Amino acid sequence: MSTSMLIGSADWNLWPISRDYDEIFPILAAHGISYVELGIYQPSKELSPQNQTRILDAAKRNDITISALLFSLTDKFWPHGAFSNLKSNFLTESRIFFQALDLMSIKYANIWTGVDMPSADLIQVRETLKKLDALASDFKGIVSIEYKTDTIFPDGRALAKFLVDFKSLKVLIDTGHAFALEEDIVELVEYLDSKNLMGAMHLGDATAGDSDADLPCGRVHDFLPIFSVLNQINYSGSASFDLYGAATNKSGPGPISILDESVRYIQSISGN
Repeated sequence: MSTSMLIGSADWNLWPISRDYDEIFPILAAHGISYVELGIYQPSKELSPQNQTRILDAAKRNDITISALLFSLTDKFWPHGAFSNLKSNFLTESRIFFQALDLMSIKYANIWTGVDMPSADLIQVRETLKKLDALASDFKGIVSIEYKTDTIFPDGRALAKFLVDFKSLKVLIDTGHAFALEEDIVELVEYLDSKNLMGAMHLGDATAGDSDADLPCGRVHDFLPIFSVLNQINYSGSASFDLYGAATNKSGPGPISILDESVRYIQSISGN
């Protein structure tokens, strides 16, 4: 089975080693990775014109294509919420995020929130999504929101219900989060595709209830049915290994071993 997906790795899988692109990109390239998703926290700082040039130059030197960026909303930077706090500067930062990706010719703009809890103000969340959708409509690529248990977007169906009335926002499936929730990923992909809500992918494995495991692909579950349905819907989007939990586990074999395990497994089922 071959696939046209942009299968690669998130840079945060190697953060235990370094966060310097000039160190990370050569390691990823040496391990057969050509597509990379970058994690950022502050678009206005991390995606300044100077940093955009630095990132693209480092990628070019190492034959790397930046396939996606993940804008992570964490307690450190958003202590009072983001989607659920209209007084925050989340929308301002999102505008900067989309503009930078357009300038860098990066198609996949991904967003994850760890600060907006299930008890958050839904009125503000929906108003934020409405404004974010308007911003996303001017973006040349695809904007996807990642769900995770114990957040305002706790599962795939719940996030889809939030987004169904909008035109430019889609769902990011993290297979590790989905396995932890015991979701039927094949059914979820089919459902999202039918609603035109299928966005980006993160690839990782997990046991039930452990959404932070981020195990190598294939460690627990068979990914072949997932890749088969992605082929059936002609999915050609970003699909990045997200192995942060396993990579940072000090009792584990280390980030490079974890990454190699995922690469070998996905190659064995995808034909790439």
